[in-house]
Amino acid sequence: MIASRSYLTMWRERQIKLLKDEIEAVLASLTGEASLFELAKESLSKVRGLAAETEHDRPWSLLSLIVCEAISGRYEHALPAAAALELFRASAEVFDDIEDGDNPDSIVARYGSAVATNVATTHLILAERAIARLKQRGVADCMVIRIMDTINSYYTVSCAGQHLDLSLNQKMAVSEDVYLKITKMKSSSTLECACCVGALLGGANQELVDKFALFGQNLGMASQIANDIQGIIHGNDIAKNKATLPIIYALTQADGEARNRLQLAFRKQPAPMNDYAPIRDLLFLTGAIHYSTIKMELYKQRALDILFNAELAEASIERLRLFLE
Repeated sequence: MIASRSYLTMWRERQIKLLKDEIEAVLASLTGEASLFELAKESLSKVRGLAAETEHDRPWSLLSLIVCEAISGRYEHALPAAAALELFRASAEVFDDIEDGDNPDSIVARYGSAVATNVATTHLILAERAIARLKQRGVADCMVIRIMDTINSYYTVSCAGQHLDLSLNQKMAVSEDVYLKITKMKSSSTLECACCVGALLGGANQELVDKFALFGQNLGMASQIANDIQGIIHGNDIAKNKATLPIIYALTQADGEARNRLQLAFRKQPAPMNDYAPIRDLLFLTGAIHYSTIKMELYKQRALDILFNAELAEASIERLRLFLE
């Protein structure tokens, strides 16, 4: 097991280095404007998943490379697509900060919305240029166009999910069905996109492409719900008054004094709290964390079942299974 972990760590570090080199090559066109170059690099460095700090971190940024290798046995030709996905994610992070206005360390907080919008737009343009670099890796023109259309299609869905999320901000209650729909559109679609792109560049047939896309979708749902659970345990989502799955469940299941306390804590203009532990404990007592954990495990099992089917199609799934541990 130790040898296996060591091997996997070395493999991951190599892919991360190659991906960072590819991103640096794309960013090189900005070196004429040092300030923009530094801001673009800064926002990229904050995208969760590119820097694997521990062996337990999930290298989301490498999904397209891992899927491509699982099918074809190689991944280097997919590096420009992985770089493009990182640039799209960085753009989304900056736009999120502009829309939310709740991150004091963000570019928008330090430099204003005009500069932040320009940085996010720069990422979008560089992402398109990164996709074009697939041609230099020997990818056929028709596939380059297909990859570009696939990525843009998924991120259109993500934008629609963000719009739906923003449009619900002023409403007191969000149903579980609506929340899961938003999560599928806004968050899960990015992992679905990465897996789909990796499968396409791996030369998979349409049936196998669809399998890996569905794997990414279920992996994304499980990942978001895991984040929801951690957001309650650490108190972050309680502080931000975010209507995540545990909170939505608790508000629909609790009654009496418990319901009144939760409604007071998660109304749109909550009173400041110095101690989040009582609300966190209440969410445990209502069964909200237990319910969310079961929901997360359900999505993980679906993803695992899909991987098993992919293995029957002679795809190597060992490294993808690590995302479900």
